Amino acid sequence: MRAHFIVAAMLLASSAPASAALDLGRASVSHLPNGLTVITLEDHTFPLVSVQMLYNSGSAAEITGKTGLAHFMEHLAFRGSHNFPNARATDLIYDAGGEWHGYTAFDQTTYFSTISKDQLDLLLKIEADRMAQVIIDPAAMDSEKGAVITELHSYDNDPAAVLGDAVARTAIQAHPYGSPMAGYVSDVENLTVDDAKAYYSSHYAPGNAVLAVVGDFDPAAAQALLKGDFADVPARPLAEPQLTIEPLQRGERRTQLHGPVDKQFFTLAYHAPAASSADFPAFLVLQEILAGGSGLNLRQSDWVPSPATKGSRLFGVTADIASWLPPTRDPFLFTINGSIALKASSADLERTLERQIASLRDRPVSMAHLAAAKAHVIRAIADDVQTTEDAGHQLAFFEGVGALDQLFQMPKLISAVSAADVQRIAKVYLVRDQLTVGWMLPGKPMSGIVPGMPRNAADHPGTQSPTLPAGQPVLRRLAGGLPAIVQTSALSDSVTLELLVSAASPDGSHPDNLVGLDTIVRTGKPGELSALMRDALAAAGKIATPDAPSADPAERLQQLLLAQTVPRPRAIPSPVAVAVSGKVDPEQTLNLLEPQLGHIGAAKLLGSVPVSDHSEVIRERIDKPLAQGGLGYVVEGPAPGTRDALVWRMLLYVLTHDYSGRLGNSAIRDKGLVYHIYSLQRTDGRHTWATISTGVDPDKADAMEHELRAQLARLATEPPTQAEVDAARNHLLGRDLTAAQSNEELASKLICNFVETGGLRSHEQLRTLLMTITPADLAAIVQEFAKGTMVRVDVGKS
Repeated sequence: MRAHFIVAAMLLASSAPASAALDLGRASVSHLPNGLTVITLEDHTFPLVSVQMLYNSGSAAEITGKTGLAHFMEHLAFRGSHNFPNARATDLIYDAGGEWHGYTAFDQTTYFSTISKDQLDLLLKIEADRMAQVIIDPAAMDSEKGAVITELHSYDNDPAAVLGDAVARTAIQAHPYGSPMAGYVSDVENLTVDDAKAYYSSHYAPGNAVLAVVGDFDPAAAQALLKGDFADVPARPLAEPQLTIEPLQRGERRTQLHGPVDKQFFTLAYHAPAASSADFPAFLVLQEILAGGSGLNLRQSDWVPSPATKGSRLFGVTADIASWLPPTRDPFLFTINGSIALKASSADLERTLERQIASLRDRPVSMAHLAAAKAHVIRAIADDVQTTEDAGHQLAFFEGVGALDQLFQMPKLISAVSAADVQRIAKVYLVRDQLTVGWMLPGKPMSGIVPGMPRNAADHPGTQSPTLPAGQPVLRRLAGGLPAIVQTSALSDSVTLELLVSAASPDGSHPDNLVGLDTIVRTGKPGELSALMRDALAAAGKIATPDAPSADPAERLQQLLLAQTVPRPRAIPSPVAVAVSGKVDPEQTLNLLEPQLGHIGAAKLLGSVPVSDHSEVIRERIDKPLAQGGLGYVVEGPAPGTRDALVWRMLLYVLTHDYSGRLGNSAIRDKGLVYHIYSLQRTDGRHTWATISTGVDPDKADAMEHELRAQLARLATEPPTQAEVDAARNHLLGRDLTAAQSNEELASKLICNFVETGGLRSHEQLRTLLMTITPADLAAIVQEFAKGTMVRVDVGKS
């Protein structure tokens, strides 16, 4: 889009310099017999082509009770279609060296991809199949709901986003623009297969879509491909629009939220015109004068407000002040966003903003200021189109919102904006009767979050967790101080009890991630819970025999790794905590546990005894002609339950996880040195250790040790990237949701959560911490991470 604006911009050489950008004005618009709108723009700058498929069906096409359906349908469409099942389409694009993406917005759902020019037919076939034959698999609904709801929850951790949704809902009370673009969680939870099929049938129709093709192609050949690939896609009836016209706002509105924030967030929203409105160009100039803008390409801005630019009237009012004027089919909002310190005056901030806005209403801007603003807007619009993908996006997007002609003429329209136009826009739109003000202030955390208990909570018997919704874990300290955790599971008709004890038990399950601790697990019917508890307590009273050095290389490797964390004490195991999961009622279960465990005081998590001699290398040989030895690595990290511990866990994931990560890709995929690499963050409740272990053939042991050292060193020379950090974060969040479903898994997760945090850390609390972690955080610990001990178990005669 930034390119086609250049056509008009060329007429304004005095306002903006000429640019060799894509010229959208050369685009050709046509229609296939089935109703599909096709826009093509030939450009031979690079030997590639971009395809953008837009459906005029975003969140505004949804009805009450079915919000989120457009976004959910996007997820289902990416999962696969008849000819490209199991996400085969995206694999093929990646395999061909291409890239792909998509998003759902107010007015549209869009899919776009870029690939080498000889693969245009592949992209068109993918889009034709997506239009006609998406697979809506009932078995995939629940898993996709989990992914979508997790995505929705991620927005809940962004105070500005939460406030923005609340302000939009307050300002827009009738039109569906007032609902979140991705919907409400409760609606998504209740979407059905029939909902998805009905939406797909009536919205993913050719007559409701715009296809843009931009890049290095022959027009005649491209038209032949289009007609051939979409020949079997029939026209289908379209859903009737059900958009309520937003009534005129007749007075200032306010909303105030509370959340776990350390500053005050604000959003001011004024009603704004649609992208096709004659007022829209002047509003763009007004935005530039007031706060600065960033063009019109929402794919590039990712729907985030633009920070105020130096020289604009709001620049410096707050450190993070920003504005947003998205192009939409119907009138939406212009917002001003930011934050101030806790002790700063919100009234002073609002007065400052009103003074700056009033200055635009009260007197015309100077000709010099106006000329500079118009030049900046034209430049930004030109910069919107720097790639074929950007051009395809803008062509389809503005056709979708009914403003393609406006887009083509935008530089000329911007050039014609006068100081009187800017003043008129300010007087019509930026007035108190059209204003909605929102603030988010510090307050109690959202309900359902279980705060982690303090590490000295054992000194406060009787402390209870907040009341939680059904299905959420409940933590309570029994009369003697023993923590008891109960979680109901609707997936089971049995019950599992897991008793955490302070030392190894001969009957314990010996969890790999717990050091110097053990768990005794018992499973049975709900009515057998008392008997299960008695059996577990009896097992806890027995002393475990120390493990003898194993002759199995894999077991011996683990023994040596554990020896670097904590000596295994010969002590009578004492109860530390108990967890119960399954078909149980939390309150009844806690009352049942009280007579049996209420007299027991909780053993403290004393932590490990420091190993006196941390060698750089520990090497041991099993003098047998075995086929495979072992290689491991261990390094002590920060205290568990902390943000730093999560940073270490993420760095460990970047380095290696099962068959992947840097070490996995290099040692397994690229060099075939080992088959599998096991990585784990271990804890004793006071310390953490990152450990890596693998089986390695004798003739590859030296090479594998070298590879591990090389990849540790590489972390310093090539620090973790944003993509690697994002992948690690997503993995941890995903596993937090998916790793525990059975009763035993749930009980184990609760126990580990308690050991790590001293309480219960909710998924949202975990997300909040993870979202603060950056590549710089991982880079900062690389040197410490590389100071560990290499452990090697060789086999064969020396």
